[in-house]
Amino acid sequence: MDDTSSIILNSRSDCVEAVRTLVLGCVGRLHLITQRLEPDLYNHAEIYDHLSTLAASNRNAEIQIIAQDTRVAANQGHYLINLAQKLPTFVKIRTTVTPVHRNFRESWLIADDNAYLRLRNPDRYEGYYELDNRLESRSYLERFTEMWEASEPDQNTRRLSL
Repeated sequence: MDDTSSIILNSRSDCVEAVRTLVLGCVGRLHLITQRLEPDLYNHAEIYDHLSTLAASNRNAEIQIIAQDTRVAANQGHYLINLAQKLPTFVKIRTTVTPVHRNFRESWLIADDNAYLRLRNPDRYEGYYELDNRLESRSYLERFTEMWEASEPDQNTRRLSL
């Protein structure tokens, strides 16, 4: 693999397009670490429709989201929260609880254990992604799994039954 396989992201529009590419190309498993479910990146009907169809058509589909703070997204409405409430078997949102994970400030998106996006500075939309790097994707997935196992279900995104 050559060094030019990473695609550099340094603007909001770059990141929106990268997220769209990775999510719409996903066919089975999606893992996301996010600060606030960044609406600019993830609150799109096209993403909701694709992930909805994925979960409905693939009983092995898995969408796991670790979000640092979902209060604003839950109050304003967000497609990923709606998806988790509609399809809780396939889509789960958790929040970090350990101090070391609460201080994690990056955002990662891992699609099908093969493609990934890493935003080192999500507020400035700075990072990079790769569409075909299984080794690096698995490394991110191992770290994601460690955080997932140390997290707990997010109370802001639970569906309330009456």
